[in-house]
Amino acid sequence: MSQVPPLRPLDLFVVTSGRLASTTAFRIVYPLLPFLSTRFEVSLQQVATLVALQTAASLASPIGGTLADRFGERKVMLGGLSTFIVGALLCSFTTVFWLFQLGYLLIGLATALYLPSAQSYLSARSPYEQRGRMLGIFETAWAISAIVGVAPLMYLIDMQDNISWAYAILAGVGAFGLMSVYQLPEHHARQSTSSPTSGMSWETLKMPTLWLLLLFPFLTLGGNDLFFVTQSTWLKDVLNADESMLGNLFVLIGIAELAGSLAVVAFSDRIGKRRSVLASFTITSICLLLMPIFDSSWISTVIVLFIFYFMIEYAIVASFPLLSEALPQARGTMMAMVSATIGFGRIFSSLGSEWLYTTGQMTLVTAVAAGASMLGLLALSRSSLTPKR
Repeated sequence: MSQVPPLRPLDLFVVTSGRLASTTAFRIVYPLLPFLSTRFEVSLQQVATLVALQTAASLASPIGGTLADRFGERKVMLGGLSTFIVGALLCSFTTVFWLFQLGYLLIGLATALYLPSAQSYLSARSPYEQRGRMLGIFETAWAISAIVGVAPLMYLIDMQDNISWAYAILAGVGAFGLMSVYQLPEHHARQSTSSPTSGMSWETLKMPTLWLLLLFPFLTLGGNDLFFVTQSTWLKDVLNADESMLGNLFVLIGIAELAGSLAVVAFSDRIGKRRSVLASFTITSICLLLMPIFDSSWISTVIVLFIFYFMIEYAIVASFPLLSEALPQARGTMMAMVSATIGFGRIFSSLGSEWLYTTGQMTLVTAVAAGASMLGLLALSRSSLTPKR
């Protein structure tokens, strides 16, 4: 295996900015659902399939991870960006809903290709002791997209009463990312396929400790998604929130998430990734249990929500460098399996969240979500694959 070149600040910036367009497209669909329902003259239930398509496409992540391990992360990132551009242009120009759905399926597939490949690329070119900082910076793209991506494009759509220019702009940003990533060096860290330690072998896939570790993202992120899906309904029911209030809250959430990502950059390597993950997910579980107790006023609710989103972002971002070291000989495949596992968790959450809310209101939702998170932490603590720090 040849020498891995060190990660330059410019490389980190390019890989991070390459994610902005697809992340913005992923997040903007949520506030756009009512507008799209009117534009395409379909029901809200039909237009909500866009969310399901995005989530389902994430299940293709293992394919992207396997390709990254075999052919190199940079090539798969380029493939993901190319797929995104096609999907965004389709969304921009079509006037038929099923073609718009196809566009979003391509956007979801692009994310499934780009995300694990980018995480693997950055992980392979940075020592574990600095990986929390590197992946923390990379994950700021998620929070930044809410502030500099979703908000301006929503304003543009509102002004024009049309989505065409918004998705054309996203396609243009994706094209710029494609040209930038093309200039990146391929680190040539993949091993020969004949090596007995390269890739994800069948023996590795049969390891109970691997599936125990994958229970961690499935339970923690899937559990917290129970709250994400029902929070708007809850805020409307208990605090009479309207769309304008929810929009302002979305900006606040973006600020909290950005602060959480930057906190990982500043502290996770010093504190330790494993300790950071255990502590932060525990705090988010406490916040979940406090939600129904402090929902009598906007001030108390916003305070708990800000702490929750800060800590959940810190927890999620800190978990990626920890998981990236579980199977370094098949890092791309491992990170892709994590992405697919998260997708499975979100599918289960989307199917069960409304039933939980109807049955026991937010008290039952947050209790189940907190319980699932704690079980996920137990699974992490029982798996021997991740580093102890």
